[in-house]
Amino acid sequence: MTNSKKIQIYGKTYSLKSSSSEVDAEEVAAYVDSRMKELVAARGKTSTLDLAILTALNIAQELMELRIQSGAKEEAEQNKLQQLVEALDKELQHIEK
Repeated sequence: MTNSKKIQIYGKTYSLKSSSSEVDAEEVAAYVDSRMKELVAARGKTSTLDLAILTALNIAQELMELRIQSGAKEEAEQNKLQQLVEALDKELQHIEK
């Protein structure tokens, strides 16, 4: 189901259609808005376009870092599961003898 909402980012209102049931569009907009405000506070006067691009780059970097962390965590979990399966196999072989 697609939801149409009005959101506000950096003083401008946008109409947004979102089909995500897991992520709230207003929460996403508030996050982007806060990141833009953080950047303008740190950099001073910057064009809105430059500010939006820098914000997009910062958020994309966060996303990529989280993907890497998630992949490493998933790999560690798979290794642990493999170790547990191997230990169970050894115990079962020992019991069957």
